[in-house]
Amino acid sequence: MEIKVLDPFKDGKTLWLGLDNPGMVRKVFQMVTPETVGSKHLMAGLTIFEPGEASSVHNHPESEELNIVIRGSGEVISGDEKRAFKQNDYMFIPEGVYHQHVNTGTEPLWLLWAYTPQGSLPKN
Repeated sequence: MEIKVLDPFKDGKTLWLGLDNPGMVRKVFQMVTPETVGSKHLMAGLTIFEPGEASSVHNHPESEELNIVIRGSGEVISGDEKRAFKQNDYMFIPEGVYHQHVNTGTEPLWLLWAYTPQGSLPKN
């Protein structure tokens, strides 16, 4: 067994999503993937949203998702439903449910995400 201790800012695979969509820009640090640590079942990482930024509306068709709010606040939207969240809150998103994360606060939103089984990130 090889246990890994990871720093998202040094060890993660860093990418930007939403650069072509104003209001949907966020920086993603992929931490737990087959490529980064050899994971077989889990995907996890950290996404940072600046105030006013949001993810695209997306889903993970065959994966359950867990989000933990490390810093900041916002809303998670699914269809007509909006639920506010704040630092230290957890969100569970069942497989296949379309959702969007929005930073409605005044500081960066740091959202830890994990889903299993592995799937792909939103395209934008």
